Amino acid sequence: MLTAAELTLLGRLDLAYRRSRNGLYAGERRSPRAARSPEFSDFRPYVPGDDFRQIDWRAYARLERLTLRLYVAEEEACLNVVLDASESMALGTPPKWQAARRLAAALSFLGLAAMDRVTLGTLDGRSLPPLRGRDGVGRIWQFLEGLAPVGEAGPADLARQRWLRPGMTVVISDFLTADDDGVAADWAPALAALGGRRQELVLWQVLAPDEERPQITGDLKLVDPETGRDREITITPAVVADYERALAALRDRLSRASEATGGRFLSSDSGLDLEGTMLAGLRVGVVKRG
Repeated sequence: MLTAAELTLLGRLDLAYRRSRNGLYAGERRSPRAARSPEFSDFRPYVPGDDFRQIDWRAYARLERLTLRLYVAEEEACLNVVLDASESMALGTPPKWQAARRLAAALSFLGLAAMDRVTLGTLDGRSLPPLRGRDGVGRIWQFLEGLAPVGEAGPADLARQRWLRPGMTVVISDFLTADDDGVAADWAPALAALGGRRQELVLWQVLAPDEERPQITGDLKLVDPETGRDREITITPAVVADYERALAALRDRLSRASEATGGRFLSSDSGLDLEGTMLAGLRVGVVKRG
């Protein structure tokens, strides 16, 4: 799924969580809560009700006042990766599907390498149980290799996901969905519903270069691979310009809808190698240097 060189690249990166993490188990992520651990954090004055075992008696001997030693708590984080496995993901040159699947593998690897609890699934509801540690990498890759882009997917499918755990949820999709009238689907209600379930949302759009900058002209019959609906159209520079404006408007809506929940939106194209894709994540703060 990923080469040794790509794994070396990922070994220098980490996921950048925005929200505090309150996992059930010890992990490698710093928590805002104070706890007993080997790593000292700070002092603070004792107040009634504090754990007297954390009193620094040496400081008391010097200062004649009760002081607590605080330590860094390290907890696990939860990462949910939701992959759009609908038929439209097979389109594009190079195909979006390969890029999206490799991105899911890379993000899952980052989470597992940091001892986060990682769950991977698709918009149509297929998912693995939560995994933790590098032993889960093989199961992630086997699951991804067994997937093929089929059927439809849209905002309603995202809202129906019940396997998502509170934490960072990365949705990998082209987000190119429309209703029966051809109007672009509204993802905002589904995103708002997930935001209310303690999800730190990241919308990662993957498009092919020929979807970003269409080079087609002339009389064509366009067919939606997911619904089978078709439309005959004459592609002119004006039509291409309208498409590019519509794509920019879609991205603006996705960005505003994700930001309304405290999340983030970014995009990358299927022609990028993994380093270029991770660079897109670095630019918006989804990924950081480890």
